[in-house]
Amino acid sequence: MPQAAVVEAPIARRERILDAAERVFAESGYHGTTLRQIAAAAGVKLSLIGYHFESKIALYTAVFARRQHVNEERLRLLESIEDLSAPDALDRIVAAFMDPVVALAEEGAAYRRLVLREAADPSSMRRPVIRELFDPMARRFIDALRIALPGKPPGFYEWSYLFAVGALTQSAFDDRMGSLTDTPPPASNVELLRGFITAGWRHG
Repeated sequence: MPQAAVVEAPIARRERILDAAERVFAESGYHGTTLRQIAAAAGVKLSLIGYHFESKIALYTAVFARRQHVNEERLRLLESIEDLSAPDALDRIVAAFMDPVVALAEEGAAYRRLVLREAADPSSMRRPVIRELFDPMARRFIDALRIALPGKPPGFYEWSYLFAVGALTQSAFDDRMGSLTDTPPPASNVELLRGFITAGWRHG
């Protein structure tokens, strides 16, 4: 007897759409991506995207919301710092800021690229992603930096946080390294990135 066709569960199909959307949005940005492209990348009919997500912005927001556990872990680590004025507080703030993102490794490369695109897009403030999923966390880190590094000039905490976001998200791109060096880049840039962010916050 022929085997019955395996029917994909709706949850698995939704995840497959989100995986494809994350990759395509990361490559082409919000405005450069169509739902038809995502459907093709996911191997589903366009109508199935409409079944799971009511609009393009709903799908886009869901891509980020699916990774919100990363920001929740960052906040958990930040809140675990008992004394933000202690000598090791800045090192622990940096770890809370970057380690959960770095832990995504290769599977999170597209997500990090997507965050960089969204943060750098002037039209991002017209979408809910940054203000709803990232800004509340950013304010918590900025408040922690005020305690750990008192006496900095106006604007330092906000700008230095944004500069660190740029460094963290840009670290997912290693494509350009080939045009800047004749030797293979190191297998990991994590400790260089850690030192860069720490020094920028401490001595900026």
